[in-house]
Amino acid sequence: MPSMSLNHKLKLFSNFIKARRFREIYNMFWVYPLWWNHKMSSFLLNRLFPKLGIDLFPPFLEIEPTTVCNFRCKICERTYWKEPSESMSFRDFKKVFDDFGRPKWIGLTGIGSGYLNKDYHKMMAYIKSRGTIIEVFDHFGNFKDDNQIKELIEIGPDFQFVSIYGGTKKTSEYICKGSNFDNVVKNIRTFVRLKKQMKKRFPILSFHFIVTKQSKDELFEFIDFIKSLNTEIGEVLITPLLHGFKHARGFQVKVDEAYRKKIVNYARSKGLPVTFNQCSEEDKTDITNCKQYIMPFIFVGGGVTPCCGQNENNQRTWQHENSLGDALKTPFRKIWYSERYVNLRKQIRQNKCPKECINCPVYIGKG
Repeated sequence: MPSMSLNHKLKLFSNFIKARRFREIYNMFWVYPLWWNHKMSSFLLNRLFPKLGIDLFPPFLEIEPTTVCNFRCKICERTYWKEPSESMSFRDFKKVFDDFGRPKWIGLTGIGSGYLNKDYHKMMAYIKSRGTIIEVFDHFGNFKDDNQIKELIEIGPDFQFVSIYGGTKKTSEYICKGSNFDNVVKNIRTFVRLKKQMKKRFPILSFHFIVTKQSKDELFEFIDFIKSLNTEIGEVLITPLLHGFKHARGFQVKVDEAYRKKIVNYARSKGLPVTFNQCSEEDKTDITNCKQYIMPFIFVGGGVTPCCGQNENNQRTWQHENSLGDALKTPFRKIWYSERYVNLRKQIRQNKCPKECINCPVYIGKG
């Protein structure tokens, strides 16, 4: 969260103290230096620790609970896949999680709608029972009823991101075919209302806005909507469309520094924290600055990829072919310390791009 004020970070942190989430507070001391602070994380992971002979096991993990989705978003690779949709069972999820060894932070995300996996809330509840910090991403379009929203609040994942593809009904439903923007807005407002009624500090509401050619100018309007909710916001994460694969090419748009400053200043005038994802061609930097590999991504079928950065490039088959292992068959710790995975980290630290990372939109390295 590099663009967040110290005051806002402390305010968010106070929720953990007041809610007596002491295990999560301990875990937060891993999250800040190894993730939120980019310069510190790359220095520790790629310079200091290797010199000390430390090859740190990841404190972070992302798991894809499902690839089932009832929408056909025009910018989503899943719309153009040929592989069958599937959901991870709770049994398989628990195996991956337990074999990993209680991660400090976990993200439930992927190329599918979490609420179409019947075990989605069961997974969340298990994670929270272990004291792991959890971030979940969802479009808020598939709740069965208000009781399911209440159940989400009772489980209390730490950060709940709502993914948005446009600031208006017209744009959102044009990009996210099959969705209902009015229903999403209603569910967001219901979440805010119920959370206040239940007097819960968690989940802390956040937003993930995907900037496209069609939605770029609507971000200001969407910031106004967020302000109108009159509730605590963890973060407004803004991501320019990451990959311009064949079908999504017409949606990509350049986001320059002037636009970023304009958005950040507008959000600050509303008292809202904004973070821009580092993901455009202009932002590309040496792969020795990479920290993403410390957050491995587990596909719904167990396959392991270095991070989520190469998702949404419509290269799913290539990702499977270059998987670093199968977390449903082999404990992740064994995969992490395998010769191939160790070599991947060595190449990154030598500013060489591993073959498993050749489609990275953020970092570049020597061939």
